[in-house]
Amino acid sequence: MDAPEALREFLSYVVANLIDHPQQATIAIGTNINGAVAYRVQLAPEDVRHVIGKNGMTISAIRSLLNTAAAKHGIKISLKVGSAREDDAEAALEMPQAEA
Repeated sequence: MDAPEALREFLSYVVANLIDHPQQATIAIGTNINGAVAYRVQLAPEDVRHVIGKNGMTISAIRSLLNTAAAKHGIKISLKVGSAREDDAEAALEMPQAEA
């Protein structure tokens, strides 16, 4: 198993144990413009707060663990967490408006 996939498995395990609806969670892997491995976690809207935590402490701890593990493999990572509704709203804002 390569490093990005191993990190995804770890992230999946941690997130699944924090949320109420693990069947609705998805983790996408890509590469950002800086060449870092980018993880995008999509959750049910009511689960996002569990993963973010009070004052962002939980997500900060998850990022620290992922960054430490990634550094051992010589890679950089980025992690974003959101809900499907937030992603739909972001996509609507990014779509160009049709001219009349």
